[in-house]
This record gives sequence, C-alpha cells and structure tokens, in this order.
Amino acid sequence: MVIKTRSLLASAKIMALAASAFLAVGPVALAQTAPAQGGQQPPALTGEQMATMRHDMDTALHYKLAPDVLPRLTNALKAIHAANIQPPGHVGMSLDEQIAMVSKVPGLAPILKANGFAPRDFVMSLTCVGLTGSLMNVPPGQASSKMPTPEPENVALLKANQADLQNLIGVLRTEQVKR
Repeated sequence: MVIKTRSLLASAKIMALAASAFLAVGPVALAQTAPAQGGQQPPALTGEQMATMRHDMDTALHYKLAPDVLPRLTNALKAIHAANIQPPGHVGMSLDEQIAMVSKVPGLAPILKANGFAPRDFVMSLTCVGLTGSLMNVPPGQASSKMPTPEPENVALLKANQADLQNLIGVLRTEQVKR
C-alpha cells in the first residue's frame, strides 16, 4: 500500500485506472508494472487486496446511478474545492474504508448533504461514474471476456448526458492540476 495520502477524488480515479489495467493485463502484471505517483513502483497487491478490488469494482459497476447524479457530483466537487477540503484516500483502500474516511472529514457532510449525498452515495456514485466511463471507452477490439460489464442503465445515463459528464471531468482535471 502506498503511504502517500491522496484525495478521495484521486483515489476513485486510481481505482478506475487500476481496474482498467487489471482487466487489460491481469493482476500479476498490474502489481509489477503499474507506476505510482512520482514514478515509484508500488508494492504488489496481496491476494486479499486483489479480491477486495474485484469485489469493489463489481459493487461499484452495479450501483444504480440517480438520473441527476452528474450535475450533483460536479456541484459537490466544486464546493469541496472551494472549501479547501481534501478527503483522504490511499491506494489499496476498499470502498468501505473510503466511505468511513469520508464520513469523518470535518466540513464535508454539509456539502454532501446540500447536494443530496450521504458519504456512501458520494463515494459509490463517483466510483461508479469513473469505472463505467472507463469501461465504456474501451475499444471493442481490446475488450476481453474477463472485463466486467457496467450496468446498461448507467452507460445510457452517461451517454445521454455527455455535457454533464464533460463538466464533471473538467472539475476532476482541475482538482488534479492544483495538486
């Protein structure tokens, strides 16, 4: 596990990237080749961590997104940035661990509540959007039989709301540039 603290947003993005890499190259190659932030090699994930990651990916991919989730996520993230709140996260954290940590961040609960989220809904929605978006962009020739399939309703929601999705991505990119 990498010891550097990262924001929850980066953690969700890492999970989406790790999921894509895991699906593309397999657990051994991912553990041996995925570079960490700063170019350092992360330690290999244990079998238990890999099982948890698979379970969490499946859980997130089958989470039912609310029809208005994209603008609410965007507004929540903007408010979180404006308040200079950095929810903690670590590579290798499970969804349950992320949710527990988000629940404890001072000042975050009112922002989430104002945007219609409980900590669990926020983490699950952000992770689901990241994973679903990553998987729906895999070129048909690169998809494998091991690749999980996102919920069709979530794919349809993201495809039908491209402008809202791009706004959310813009906020996430802005957050990454500021670090």
